[in-house]
Amino acid sequence: DHLLKIPEKLNPYRGAIGQAILEQHSNVRAVCADEGVQGEFRIRKLDVIASRDGSVSTQTRVREHGNQFHVNPQTAYYSPRLATERLNTLQVAIDLKAYLGRPIDVCDPYAGVGPGLVPLANSTGLCNSITAADLNPGAVELLKQNLPGHWAECRDARELSNEKPECADLLLVNLPHDSIEHLPHLIPLLKTNSKSIIRAWAILDQSTLGEIELKLREILSKEEIISLKLTATKSYSPSDAY
Repeated sequence: DHLLKIPEKLNPYRGAIGQAILEQHSNVRAVCADEGVQGEFRIRKLDVIASRDGSVSTQTRVREHGNQFHVNPQTAYYSPRLATERLNTLQVAIDLKAYLGRPIDVCDPYAGVGPGLVPLANSTGLCNSITAADLNPGAVELLKQNLPGHWAECRDARELSNEKPECADLLLVNLPHDSIEHLPHLIPLLKTNSKSIIRAWAILDQSTLGEIELKLREILSKEEIISLKLTATKSYSPSDAY
């Protein structure tokens, strides 16, 4: 599927624009006008302006590093921008399995449609179990399709440890604006009898990284910290990093 933003002055021609794109790109099933991200779950308002089969469905499949999964931008947030980070997560999981000498248990309380988990699930012998949750019911519907055979439910991440305590060797925390504030609620998801890893993402002012590290050490003060590393991976603005 192809998403594009159409200037207001070209709105009368959106149908013709959509048909032209279909004619030029044989692999495109539908063309959607992107009218922006909206709401708590950061979903996109889309208008299907042309499709090969007459369908107005915005659900499709994407391929990322050899893995395929279902997405629907109109019901659940998905961005290809972190594809490399998701590949790095796979390597972290592989290294942790080698260290522990057994398949690992993974938990992602903010899984979305599961783009960070699908590569792990598809890696033979890597995961013993995957626990996946999201607050958006639309995302969970697709999550269940993308992770058959694994636990995937609509849950508030801050309450997940009541249901799934100590379920994770590897904990993924991708809630960029609130990950640090949520972290104290997530610690009980980690196993306590072996090495575990938290891999988290946040949008931060680069000038505050030292302060943030101290805050993280305070949150983790009751845990044995082997290594704590803050790495700026993507710049959102001259002062912010992801």
